[in-house]
Amino acid sequence: MNSRHQSRNDRSTFFPRERCSKIEDVPLLAYCRPGDVKKPLVLFLTGGGVLARIVYGHPRGEASDFLDYWLDRQGWGLVTATYPGDHPVLATRKPDLRLEEWASALAGLVTETVGESGKRPIIACGWSMGGKLVFALTRALRLRGHALEFFVSFCATPPYPRIDGGLTPPESLLSNGLWNLSAGKRDGSVRDQRWLEELSTIAQMEGRSIVEPEAFRDLYRTNAPSGLWGPEIDPVFEGEQPQDLSRAFRAACVFSGDDYPICAAIIPVDALDYRHALADEAIWGGITIKGLLHNVLPKLAPSQLSIHDWVRLRACVVEAPRRLTRHLPGGHFFFVGARGARATVTHLLELRDEVQRLEAFFTTLSGPDVAKTALPL
Repeated sequence: MNSRHQSRNDRSTFFPRERCSKIEDVPLLAYCRPGDVKKPLVLFLTGGGVLARIVYGHPRGEASDFLDYWLDRQGWGLVTATYPGDHPVLATRKPDLRLEEWASALAGLVTETVGESGKRPIIACGWSMGGKLVFALTRALRLRGHALEFFVSFCATPPYPRIDGGLTPPESLLSNGLWNLSAGKRDGSVRDQRWLEELSTIAQMEGRSIVEPEAFRDLYRTNAPSGLWGPEIDPVFEGEQPQDLSRAFRAACVFSGDDYPICAAIIPVDALDYRHALADEAIWGGITIKGLLHNVLPKLAPSQLSIHDWVRLRACVVEAPRRLTRHLPGGHFFFVGARGARATVTHLLELRDEVQRLEAFFTTLSGPDVAKTALPL
């Protein structure tokens, strides 16, 4: 039942299936529900300022309000982790954690779940800042012998340095060295205000509370290592110096095509999250196209195909971004609440079917070896 939330005295208590771990010297709060080993394993990449609990919920909440409940109903597994911020459930902070280190730790967590030689399908769902990980994670999984079947954006921030920075860095650090997620403003409001307003809207739609404000503050909120934002050109945090353009682009693997997975997107339609509502199909679809151009199409030798096959190939690739996109009501937390969580899993099933159809099409043109390279191995 969704009753009184846990008190402050419970903030350092683990939830079921949670454990603190250290992988490659990176402390993390891990959650693992393996599910059916013959079905996909979802790796959820949480965003800035919110524990990965947002995808599996808290004990006194309603399980069906969270994505893990609906994944479990399909037999799909879930593995996720929260970075070492300042929430009391994690005893150790690591304010100097970098994006590549975090990606490698998450890949290690996947290996712990599926085994060194595990060939289970892995689908990464990146929420908000979790999108910054997509290239580094694909690479880290590949180095451990795992292939990312595809990536799904949940309002995900793309892994590119910004080129529209202002004169004043928009973010600040706390005295403990972590990113102060409560300070930054966008469109006139601070994050905590926007987040609580959206959770309140979801509660109104569901007719009951999902995550009460105090429970959100005590059980879900954390501050994050600033390095998880990834390489930038203009300063993002107070006291930072501008970075070299070429160095930042190379560090972010911009335009390389290396380790670019197939990317799908589940996109909210609420105007309050208009950046994602308007841009995500183009952004993540563009990464898919670039990955196909770099990893798959050269092996198909498009200029040597018959006219019939070329027309089919062109239609398949051009239409891929739209086919790999789904829309849902809501904003940044569209996957929270029973309606949103259930619909999100339905779309994940559909998107996996789309990815498999895409790979099957490449097989018809050139055979299975080429289709497998649709994802970096």
